[in-house]
Amino acid sequence: MVPRDLVVFLEERQPWSGRLAFAASLARHWQAHLIATYVAHPLALDPHAGFAIGPALAQVIADRDAASAAAQEDARAAFAGLTERRSFSAEWRVARDDTGEALMLHARHAALAIMGPPYRQRPEPSALGMAEQMILACGRPCLLLPDAWPGDRLPRRIVAGWNGSREATRAIADAMPLLAEAGSVHLVVVPEAGTVVPHGAEPGADMATHLARHGVPVTLEQCRGDDAGAALLARCAALDADLLVMGAKGRSRISEVVFGGATRTVLAQVSLPVLLSS
Repeated sequence: MVPRDLVVFLEERQPWSGRLAFAASLARHWQAHLIATYVAHPLALDPHAGFAIGPALAQVIADRDAASAAAQEDARAAFAGLTERRSFSAEWRVARDDTGEALMLHARHAALAIMGPPYRQRPEPSALGMAEQMILACGRPCLLLPDAWPGDRLPRRIVAGWNGSREATRAIADAMPLLAEAGSVHLVVVPEAGTVVPHGAEPGADMATHLARHGVPVTLEQCRGDDAGAALLARCAALDADLLVMGAKGRSRISEVVFGGATRTVLAQVSLPVLLSS
């Protein structure tokens, strides 16, 4: 089923223009409702703010509010320019001081959440620093997009990781609208990577058959080695892939995120869009 609504998170002090353009391209392609959620930068994340006292603190707050309002207006103007007189519907939201479950609700009310690159690749903290928690806890597929990714480069060459797990199954199911429209899909299996799920005599063959039945132009690749994350990234580079699809294995609490090895490797090194489900 083609998604009918998407949410894209725009962060005040992080690059967002390419992310917004990509989300608008995808919404136009699917004729889906586009929700832009602008995430204001919390004062608590400004290190110098903690040193201000008395009148200085009031001035810091006033300056921050003025800068935040100007940045928000710039983002909203860009959003209007991309969405007015378009064939899809759109709405603008502002998340000010939303954290934890409140921020996740924006994702839970849409079929796909589009965010920036993994937190560990960012130069400074942001309100969406909990995005990795969102991957594991929001209940929706999350597409993490590099800041410099072209807004019109939609997925045509896709690499999908498969290890027989529940998380990988969910990721492939969530990505099916993209997989079915792709020019090529490479289903990558690393049998020696230590998965506890039995693959059978021909690892990945059953999932490749399942995808083919749904019209996916799939090629099964069985890769050697014991590092699934590195193998996936290597195939993405060799194929000049537009998207990596994989399950995110881990445990999330509001105060703690623990990822499995392959997920951890990908989040630290990935340089292309990655769709993660848990």
